[in-house]
Amino acid sequence: PKFMLNEGAPVVQAPSIGPKTAKRLEAVGVKTIADLLALNAELGEQQIDARHISAKVIRDWQAQALLACTVPGMKSREAQALVACGIEDAADLAESDPTHLCEGVAQWGLSDEGQRAWGTAPAPTGDDVATWIERAKRAIQEGKANVAA
Repeated sequence: PKFMLNEGAPVVQAPSIGPKTAKRLEAVGVKTIADLLALNAELGEQQIDARHISAKVIRDWQAQALLACTVPGMKSREAQALVACGIEDAADLAESDPTHLCEGVAQWGLSDEGQRAWGTAPAPTGDDVATWIERAKRAIQEGKANVAA
């Protein structure tokens, strides 16, 4: 599978970033995924000055975008679920236990945030999670999980 996101893509294509948030980010110079990945989260929080956009939220967006850029086939909702489970990059994913991670993703899927992100898509199975882990391992072995800063 191909990568679902690349560094040159507009920031609005990042997981969790809708048009209104993209406009807030663009107003502080974050126009592409590369800009988002390079953003200092604390400085971004100050510049954006919106109560719901904290440095932690920005770091989560960065981790989601990084996963979508470095793990082939990684969809936005999958990246959101993984970051909610503490997975921040392909290396974290590659080292994960599929059963434990599947349980975590299922728990997150029951939350309000998880239900919004997942929508009507079927919940991931243990095989789906194992596939994500294998793709992360393969990307690391092929050296494709290194996003240029």
